[in-house]
Amino acid sequence: MEMLNHVEVFLHKPGIMKKGEDLLNALGEGIMDELTRSKVPFPPGTKLDKPQLARGENNKGFPFLSLDVPQMFTKTEMFTFRTLFWWGHYLGFSLILKGELLPRYTDKLIENMSDPAWSDVYLASTPTAWEWSLTDSNFKRVSESSGEELKKTIQSIDHIKVMRFFPMNGSGFSSLDWTAQGISAWKDLSRLAED
Repeated sequence: MEMLNHVEVFLHKPGIMKKGEDLLNALGEGIMDELTRSKVPFPPGTKLDKPQLARGENNKGFPFLSLDVPQMFTKTEMFTFRTLFWWGHYLGFSLILKGELLPRYTDKLIENMSDPAWSDVYLASTPTAWEWSLTDSNFKRVSESSGEELKKTIQSIDHIKVMRFFPMNGSGFSSLDWTAQGISAWKDLSRLAED
């Protein structure tokens, strides 16, 4: 009965989601500008000029917003930089890669794993790229793994999803600059795909 009388979240949700959309749209513009200077040889068919914003109401019971730019999805290949704003959880920036260049991307990951910029980057270890729960069984910190462990994980799931998280209960979340952090994540994570 106590929970039934809490109405504030429903009153504020539309405004919060609209603010999230505005911040993601600004990030999309910033990423598109950054892509003009990128050294990444994007796979054919990658959309670079139109961010795709998606809204959902039920990712494990919680609403979310996601932004994909750049993006390319086929049955055998994936190349996307996805930002996820997941209510009650986090703002996360991920690079998802799959396809014939996966061995090269894996080598680049191992090459970058000890770089200080990667100290807060995680590798997903789930068979699907669409699992987002930040648990020890779903994500491993790249810098705390060996190259052999990373390679074994990637071979077993046949894709790479590397991710940087900003939990909503973190002390600095309310002042977080989504565009600056997203561009920084893109620059760091996209090194996996650079020549």
